[in-house]
Amino acid sequence: MSMTTILILIVIIVAAFLIMKVLRQEQEQSPLIKLLKEAGVRPGETEQLMSGSTVWRRRGQLMTDRETHFFHGLLRDVDAGRWYLCPQVRVADIVQISSAVRPRSKTWWKLFNLVSRWHCDVVIVDRATLNVVAAVELDDRSHLESSRRRRDILLNEVMRQADIPLLRGYDREELQEQILRFLASRDNDSAAEPSDKGGADIYCRPAVGGS
Repeated sequence: MSMTTILILIVIIVAAFLIMKVLRQEQEQSPLIKLLKEAGVRPGETEQLMSGSTVWRRRGQLMTDRETHFFHGLLRDVDAGRWYLCPQVRVADIVQISSAVRPRSKTWWKLFNLVSRWHCDVVIVDRATLNVVAAVELDDRSHLESSRRRRDILLNEVMRQADIPLLRGYDREELQEQILRFLASRDNDSAAEPSDKGGADIYCRPAVGGS
């Protein structure tokens, strides 16, 4: 057997090995990786992690037991034909950064990252227009922590600047009464904007232990 023939056989064997390896890898790829590649997306570290193991699981409850009890009380008393009650809404979905801040700038991202981590316990929405009417925060003992006090103060300011009334308090029944009075005032003068009533900040209540 000549040297040329031997080299040709080696090339054929190596090529066959590489083809089999590629085919085996294709077969072993997860459906997620295959789907990403078919879409022209190059899988990165996160995609490989998600394809190789189960890293997500469903949360049992959207709200704590205390928040759920409070929410059920609102559902009983608030006029469902007039208002929607939306639980656990991300703050970044009900406010937007002023056009005075350059979009996608370092400052813009810093402000966005701040509110994107926060959620309001309940957001009240006008059923007819889907406009945000007010946000609700049921405070608890965790608001005594220094990190939460900072968050509460900044959240109050975010809502004040965005002109969204923030109804908050520690006592469930008192907060529920506060919400019902607020909605009744909206019904009595539905054409008036919150700013006509003196500004959104008049509805804010400090968290327990706040200063």
